[in-house]
Amino acid sequence: MKELLMLFALAAAMVAVQASRGRGECHEVIFELMHKENMTEIIGSCMEENGIVPNLNGPGRRPGGRRGRNRFGRGKRSPHMMRFISRLPQENQTALAECIFEKEDLLTDDGLFDATAFTEDLVAKLEEIEQSTVTEAMLAAIEDGDCVVEESEPNLMLVFDFIKCLKGVCDTSSEEA
Repeated sequence: MKELLMLFALAAAMVAVQASRGRGECHEVIFELMHKENMTEIIGSCMEENGIVPNLNGPGRRPGGRRGRNRFGRGKRSPHMMRFISRLPQENQTALAECIFEKEDLLTDDGLFDATAFTEDLVAKLEEIEQSTVTEAMLAAIEDGDCVVEESEPNLMLVFDFIKCLKGVCDTSSEEA
């Protein structure tokens, strides 16, 4: 009986730890900024158009495992997507970025990533969200040049780095609040 009580206490502690790690304001703001209903489909169609096939049975994965059910992933896309993209050959990374940016209307007439349009869209979304110390800090980071993304050859990793910078600003400002 004592072991059962200890097991329940351990389970309750684990649930409390998970609850305290809940999705805070930073997560919600980043999600609202970056979430697009059709992004999974866009990425999937760009992969298909460019003949990019994910290795679903890579190291540490069993055939038919959880990832095998949904070919393009769900949930926490960014860390998995960044890792996936960084492992692609450079020509595939570029082709995927070009395709995604083209579908999102983020390419200039010269075929470069339109950082201005991307940043303006994020600023507009940040201004639409209920203002808080987190959103104000993120706006300031963009306006002051602390987090910058520049016009360049299409490269998804540059966008991920920019979002990572904003997340860092967000995390810092939420800790200070």
